[in-house]
Amino acid sequence: MALSIATGLAHLHMDIMGNKGKPAIAHRDLKSKNILVKSNGNCAIADLGLAVRYDSATDSVDIVPNNRVGTKRYLAPECLDESMNMNHFDSFKRADVYALGLVYWEIARRCNTGGGCEEYQLPYYDMVPNDPTIDEMRKVVCIYKQRPVIPNKWQSCEDLRVMSKLMKECWYHNAAARLTALRIKKTLANLGAHDDLKC
Repeated sequence: MALSIATGLAHLHMDIMGNKGKPAIAHRDLKSKNILVKSNGNCAIADLGLAVRYDSATDSVDIVPNNRVGTKRYLAPECLDESMNMNHFDSFKRADVYALGLVYWEIARRCNTGGGCEEYQLPYYDMVPNDPTIDEMRKVVCIYKQRPVIPNKWQSCEDLRVMSKLMKECWYHNAAARLTALRIKKTLANLGAHDDLKC
């Protein structure tokens, strides 16, 4: 599931030139509810209603200036504190990657590590109310720099250890330090190539 989500996000973020090309797109509302799971376990990213396109010909982003969109719980620090550079398309891709890390945390909680799996919870369930305000999220994410708890038991499973590292690299407060969707895709593809790694 994680690999197919990263593959989809990398495809969205990439511009493809040619007759059947497409512009680079940033989702802006990536969350578990916007990911469809097919019967074979592969995922598709849905609901592009808030997405923005990058026009490489004019080096511009087609957006109405408003960086406070999307689901508050999944907003990146730079969206919450309004420091995001709205004229730089990479800013939107980096915010998507932050949200991707939260989706991966939700997936990882449901993985059976031998002692069962944890119940489903939304990211920050233990830090903010069910429907948090922007201010509540800003306080937790930007001021206190909190992130969802990664249980120690995940370190005993190679797959979850790698996922934990990826999550942390998606959640950096400094957006420029976050991994790209393509880097995440390659890391997960490499992990999947080792069939002997199981929890």
